[in-house]
Amino acid sequence: MRDEALGVAEQAFLQAITRELDEGDLRFPTALEITLGVMRALEDPSCNLARMAAMVSAEPLLAARVVALANTAAYHPGGGPVLEVPRALVCIGFEMLRALALSVSAQQLARQNELGPYQPLVQALWAHGVDVAATARALAHQCTGLSSDAAFLAGIVHDIGQFFLLARVWEYPRLISNEGPLNDLLRVWQAPVGRAVLTAIGMPEALVETVDDPEVYGGSWPPDSLTDLVFIAHLLAPTANPFSLQPEPHRHGLARAATLGLDEVLLARIMKETEEERRGLMELFGIRDSA
Repeated sequence: MRDEALGVAEQAFLQAITRELDEGDLRFPTALEITLGVMRALEDPSCNLARMAAMVSAEPLLAARVVALANTAAYHPGGGPVLEVPRALVCIGFEMLRALALSVSAQQLARQNELGPYQPLVQALWAHGVDVAATARALAHQCTGLSSDAAFLAGIVHDIGQFFLLARVWEYPRLISNEGPLNDLLRVWQAPVGRAVLTAIGMPEALVETVDDPEVYGGSWPPDSLTDLVFIAHLLAPTANPFSLQPEPHRHGLARAATLGLDEVLLARIMKETEEERRGLMELFGIRDSA
């Protein structure tokens, strides 16, 4: 028989989220405040480089991430080291700043002791997001006319609904201690919550659409939309979403089907570029490699 207290906790959590979705007023947890602040500032037409640099500098971990990325070979192939936040922002651009802001929030979430046994899963979810982002960037660069930075950001945010739910679920300890019901909630509510989160922080519709269903593909090769690009990146990524029920052989089979128009030499080049980028990102974000 199902734990009655668990059922009550599950209903309370669903009612709270449903009410906020209906009212269009999500209550953002502390772990996502940095992301929220940066995203909203970036969508403000009056926001300039000086203001954004000041905001980033006020968050030491985010500032360190921005400067570290700006000094990598991909963004700063030559010359002296980048030491100032304003110059670092010019090097990496605002799309990557969005991704880095989310990385800081994910790192804070993974360190929340209240999540107990779910902490390793949050880390695995973030690693998967980085893998999808790196793969999406390589696909965009090698095969499409889509922006590589936009592709990277789309890969980073495609599971943001699950991050949001995990950042809120610690308020319901009974749910955290029962893996099955929470896993079900994370799968079922990922898309509507993810869409609401990205809409609330003012993300463009093309990015909002990438969270709707990462396992449905509506295009042909090569992908001509961020949604299809993220779908393929999700299948090719070295690691799977830890909450997915999709068996790994099935995921790999779908990847082969979705890339039928891609020759093996180019695919190998894409995966090499993906691996190089993900290795750097794993080090930058302090993520343990489980691939």
